[in-house]
Amino acid sequence: MSKIKQSFEHDLVMAKKIAREARTGFMPWIFWGVAAAFYLYEFFARVAPSVMSDTLEQDFNMNATELGFVMSLYYIAYAPMQLVVGVALDRFGSKKLLSGAAIIAGAGCLAFALAETTAILGLGRIMLGIGSSFAYVGAVYVATVWFPRRRLAFIMGMTAALGTLGAALGQAPLEVAVQDYGWRTAMYTAAIFGLVMSILIWFVVPKRPGWFLKLAELENKESTKNMFAGLRDVVLNKQTVLLACISLLLYVPISTFGALWGDAYVSTSTGVSDQTAAWAMTMLFLGFAAGGPLLGWISDKYNTRRLPMFLGGGLCTCCMAMLLLAPALPFWLTVTFLILTGFFAGAQAITFAVAVEQHANYCKATAVAFVNFFVMLGGFILQPLFGALLDLTSDSDVYTAGDYQTALVLLPISLAIGTILCRWLKEPEAV
Repeated sequence: MSKIKQSFEHDLVMAKKIAREARTGFMPWIFWGVAAAFYLYEFFARVAPSVMSDTLEQDFNMNATELGFVMSLYYIAYAPMQLVVGVALDRFGSKKLLSGAAIIAGAGCLAFALAETTAILGLGRIMLGIGSSFAYVGAVYVATVWFPRRRLAFIMGMTAALGTLGAALGQAPLEVAVQDYGWRTAMYTAAIFGLVMSILIWFVVPKRPGWFLKLAELENKESTKNMFAGLRDVVLNKQTVLLACISLLLYVPISTFGALWGDAYVSTSTGVSDQTAAWAMTMLFLGFAAGGPLLGWISDKYNTRRLPMFLGGGLCTCCMAMLLLAPALPFWLTVTFLILTGFFAGAQAITFAVAVEQHANYCKATAVAFVNFFVMLGGFILQPLFGALLDLTSDSDVYTAGDYQTALVLLPISLAIGTILCRWLKEPEAV
């Protein structure tokens, strides 16, 4: 064995030893928790318009197609930013990028609150999309630095859970706040919290440790010379592209139904008040918050990724299909299917653990961002498509339960396709 090879193996062993020691204790949970709290915040701001949809249509004289387009501007900004975010995080780390992103997200909420025209409303959504684009991938990146690989699926599920708790806060609790204080005041408050998150991230989340940078350098020398080497490797990996498509399709209960159209469907199809519908939709997100960590834990414990994704996707498809029958179901049963739909949709979080495991340290954030790019692209396409189907099937500006049911067929079909695609996904080598 040559001296160069011996030196390389010694350096790699030492770096891994230091990593194992650093990834113990309570501090990694603090670092990740603050980063994940930004994801909670941005998810709240993302779905907030779902409880304001009727008011926004009236205040800005928009129909469902127009509202869907304006809200989808968030995804127009968010989705392409993922290709930049992943490369930037792999190159520069999370501390400064996440702190700056929180300020931009808060500024987007402020612009939304101040809007007097649909153009400014859309600008606020674009700014929110740009700032938010760093949130999930940044939290996942912090986790890949500070946690061992054997915990990845569980941490991904926990990250998704915090995000959906933000979405839950953006349902019934926000509905109450909007009714009491108005939607503009609610968005002003959200803007202030963006500044608070920026300060918190700056003072708590550390820079990348030297041992992590050493591991990345030892794994792939090219990554230190070519900033976009990781992006190239990710894009050319057929399994990662397949994974991204699966992730997009398994997430539609949240990205399309939960984020915009679910409240209106529940209230119209069951006859309950807007506030009660918002509480019901909160259950969808709480289900996801429970399912993500639990299914991730099962995936880690039994060393399998594909099986829980396949089973979760199949059961989610069935539950989403049952929601088509909401007009004929008792309200409690509709809520039950909302919880179950969210719970089994939590299997989608495992896709990000697979993305991390498919790639080396120098491009893990890029891999997660690439998958997330597809997920957000799904929201951009499906939200306005759902609105267009509503307008196509309705004879007036008032949508019936039947109109919503026709458009809703799109979602279980998408879930079924995503589930079937799991058949061709390979288990990561170390799982």
